[in-house]
Amino acid sequence: MLNPYALALAAALALAAHAPLQAAPPPTITEDGLQRVENRNFDRLYRRPGADFAPYTKVLIAPANVSFRSSWNPRDYGRFGLRPDEVNRIRTELAELVREAFVEVLKEGRYQVVDEPGPDVLEVHPDIVDLVVNAPQPQEPGRVRTYVLSAGEMTLALEARDSVTGTVLARVRDRKRDPDTGTLKWATSASNRADARRALRAWATQLRGALDAARMR
Repeated sequence: MLNPYALALAAALALAAHAPLQAAPPPTITEDGLQRVENRNFDRLYRRPGADFAPYTKVLIAPANVSFRSSWNPRDYGRFGLRPDEVNRIRTELAELVREAFVEVLKEGRYQVVDEPGPDVLEVHPDIVDLVVNAPQPQEPGRVRTYVLSAGEMTLALEARDSVTGTVLARVRDRKRDPDTGTLKWATSASNRADARRALRAWATQLRGALDAARMR
């Protein structure tokens, strides 16, 4: 005769094995001492307690690192998949777009963008992670038109540091997805670039607004 306690334990283990994993809530304080701040602009914003942004009148924008989501497979696109050089081209062009958008928006806000560190220089690292491009354009002759509901999505992983000491003053993580309007649209390299630029300028505008607010405190 089966032990009822053993049956109960087996049932509990079976339910646990099929239960969806709950994502751990983001920490209130990071390992390097940044404290989470509730805000409307970003999914997550962490700031070093006591950090003073008032002295920073100039911004140094570090080269962006761009990485695809681990589940994104270049072999799924085109007749033969994307070649390594085509994947690298996407990453390189997006990194250039990141810098272009952030420089434009910060200069529009009367921030001076510089290339050297200094006591009044804030160093910004605007990396892109979890990139998903639904219809990248392989460089192959006679390719067919591709229609999508959404161009894709990406996440900004940004750090703001003192440019002299390298101390991290703030950290941001924010996800943007090209909206699904319910209507198919023709995806081209130009449309992908326009969608990415729109998202990047929005992030840069949010950063400029956050810097303006922090410097006024």
